[in-house]
Amino acid sequence: MRRVFVIMLCVALLLTGYVKPESNNLLKADNLTIFYGVSSYAMFGADQAVIDDLLNQFSSLNFEKTTDKMDLASAFHVNFSYSENYVKIFWVDKNAVFWLDGETQGYKISSGSFDYQHLKAIYEDSKKIPVGMHSRYFVS
Repeated sequence: MRRVFVIMLCVALLLTGYVKPESNNLLKADNLTIFYGVSSYAMFGADQAVIDDLLNQFSSLNFEKTTDKMDLASAFHVNFSYSENYVKIFWVDKNAVFWLDGETQGYKISSGSFDYQHLKAIYEDSKKIPVGMHSRYFVS
């Protein structure tokens, strides 16, 4: 009986420590880069609150494959990095079609929501911030 209890305890401890490596909830980022469509302007960096907000919004999503095509003219290419290493990359267009981690397979949100207009506002607002006047930098 004691042996069974010890084995069950060990299994329980092992399982509670297990987390899927690709789980979005573990992502940590300290930098953000956003490109839009065919624009020559790219947003490099943002306040940590903006990075956390977008990463949390993205991390709450679940996806399913779709045959819908990406509208590249309205697509944002978003890169999260931590200590200068990429941790998550995705594309999203105005129709909420996603490409995930460099794949060109289309995905739609199966649960959760992503505010495309909020992402667009962050990108557009970054154009108004003078270089050197922000905790990070934005260039065009």
